[in-house]
Amino acid sequence: MGPISFVCFLVYSCQMQGSSAVTPRFVLTGKDLLLDILSPVVVVENSDFKWKFQLNVTHNENVLKLYYGNKTKISVRYEGRTKISLQNYSLHLRNMQQADSGLYSAWINVDKDQCVGEYNVTVQDPVSPVELTVDYVSNSSDSCNLAVTCSTRDSHHINNLFTCDSKNCSHEEGGERSKVTTSGASLRVYLGDDSSIVCEHSNQVSSAKNNSMIEHFCPKTAYLIGKQVIIIVIVVAIIIVIAAAVFYHQKKRKSKSDCKSY
Repeated sequence: MGPISFVCFLVYSCQMQGSSAVTPRFVLTGKDLLLDILSPVVVVENSDFKWKFQLNVTHNENVLKLYYGNKTKISVRYEGRTKISLQNYSLHLRNMQQADSGLYSAWINVDKDQCVGEYNVTVQDPVSPVELTVDYVSNSSDSCNLAVTCSTRDSHHINNLFTCDSKNCSHEEGGERSKVTTSGASLRVYLGDDSSIVCEHSNQVSSAKNNSMIEHFCPKTAYLIGKQVIIIVIVVAIIIVIAAAVFYHQKKRKSKSDCKSY
């Protein structure tokens, strides 16, 4: 069997042993990463344990190798930034960089190699800041329209139109709500819980937001007062119900008192 087919067999067998699937892990550039084994391991005499990194389709390299008696051999490329726990054989990688993205696997060799953990690691940079711009405002007596642009520093943007009335705000049909950028990050614009429009840029390890309050652009008669009126009506209704209940109980008690006097 040639070297290429042998390595491919290792990659395949690792996916089939110990875990039914490769576990995805995401880490911020410059941060540390901890990888655990997924099956129990005992390093006995004439056996070894190793963490491997798949450089490419045809080649794996040892990150480190652990022999019986806790003797450890760390590859040159990982010296000074790698250590292994002698209690649970987890791998600790420091200062992760883009070049460290890839497939990591843990192996125990007694009679043959057995995979006891596999991770697909992705190192991501923090997302860039975002800007939310209100491009257009149209007000009427009963509604308010806002055209907005949500953009990143690397020229990605989405446009959307929001319409607010006395009850709520909503997206207009046809506008962009989200998109995936070239770096794989997500850019989206949406309504916040605090009566705001939110522009958000995020990936699996970081997030950046910018928001604008609707009240800064929409007249209170169109949106905010509408909410306030609803609240006032509810409060007044509650007060009326309480007052009616108190009046009823007082009248009932007075009637009983009059009957006793009679």
